[in-house]
Amino acid sequence: MKKYYEEAKYNAAFDRCVDVMSQMLQKYGHQVLDKLEQDTPQEVEHSEESNQAQPLADKAA
Repeated sequence: MKKYYEEAKYNAAFDRCVDVMSQMLQKYGHQVLDKLEQDTPQEVEHSEESNQAQPLADKAA
């Protein structure tokens, strides 16, 4: 066990916290990633014409 804190009780608490978090990631991680992918707006592909820079005169009008 690696020492993170001077007091042993804090090291034990930290190790327990890491264990719980890793178990939660293993159990629910795929559900969270699926939810994030559903909530993220899909990127729209632009044509080459819309990616070209417009002259400053056209932008001002």
